[in-house]
Amino acid sequence: MDYEPNKSYIEMRSAGMSVASLIIGILGLVMSCCIYPPIIFGSLAIIFALLSRGGEMHMNSYAKAGLILGIIAIICGILFFIYSVLTLLLQFGGIEGYLQYIEDLMQDMGYPDSSSPYDFYDML
Repeated sequence: MDYEPNKSYIEMRSAGMSVASLIIGILGLVMSCCIYPPIIFGSLAIIFALLSRGGEMHMNSYAKAGLILGIIAIICGILFFIYSVLTLLLQFGGIEGYLQYIEDLMQDMGYPDSSSPYDFYDML
């Protein structure tokens, strides 16, 4: 990413977009254990990689790497979402079963239920 004085504005902008694509692609891949961030960052990486072409038909290596990482991040985000839904359905029987499980855990730990008034100062 050389910013020489004889480079045009389009070439400098393309270099900035390709580096941004690479960085956002890496962030999307790092956050691939979440549901929404890899899809958002992956799509932004793809968009920046495509915008870095600047009207030309080829991309530099940073843009290609950002494009590949963005695609992988989106795939990982979708796979993690599918895994989460399947776990929710198979292990708990749906969202109602999961909420009942959380409520049972809270009662076992001594938290008050929704019918009794909660006083913070009684806990002290």
